[in-house]
Amino acid sequence: MRLIEKECPNCGAELHFTKEDTSCKCEYCKREFEIERDTDKKRVVDQYILSELKTPFKIFSFFTVGNFFVQAVIIIVTFLIIVILGYNIIKGLNDSNSIFNRNANLITNISDLSNSDYSTLDLNSKILISNETSGITGSYTNKGSFKREKLYIISNEKTNYLIPIYKTTYEYFSNGSDKHTLYIPIVFKNVRKRNNSIAFYLDNGKISAPEYHFNEDNYSYGYTDFDTLYNEIIKKYEKDYKIIEK
Repeated sequence: MRLIEKECPNCGAELHFTKEDTSCKCEYCKREFEIERDTDKKRVVDQYILSELKTPFKIFSFFTVGNFFVQAVIIIVTFLIIVILGYNIIKGLNDSNSIFNRNANLITNISDLSNSDYSTLDLNSKILISNETSGITGSYTNKGSFKREKLYIISNEKTNYLIPIYKTTYEYFSNGSDKHTLYIPIVFKNVRKRNNSIAFYLDNGKISAPEYHFNEDNYSYGYTDFDTLYNEIIKKYEKDYKIIEK
């Protein structure tokens, strides 16, 4: 089959293609061209028009090599756009109003939680408390499991907080009369329900309590009375949020 020769519009090197080809690539400058045949019957010899392919990665190919400054600016701007988009995609995974969470329902009522959700909430909270207090309670041990005393669902149109309050007693290992009862609040923000579970949204829980010292060396986190806890943790939401208590 006869090869047709044309000069590359970009660098002047020879291009080779057949009349059946619809595109070709320059071996020197690596530009790709679409081949369009001129079918004007008045012409004795077939003419071919080469138009550079504009792929998504070549949207700026109309700039010449000499426009170094322009190309540098384009590269920098493109890089910044990619970084910003990447950041927003990652941020969107945790953003309560992002497209990633539109199919997940914001928890606003007690009825939104199933028995399985309560178990998941308690398990995550107890693991968090154990991890945060591991090694710092020293000779004081927790007697029995952490008991959930109350649960607050605090919400408005855009966000919510799930705040379970756990009551526990730490006791000195060799002195049963040396006891310390604490209330420990855990704050979970933007808790939604997806696939009938809140488990996807409990990775950002935080203990919201001051240090309570049993003695000079051993301590945990918590409040010794519930009223102080309420005034410092819950009361600040009363003005702008709906508060449900269980």
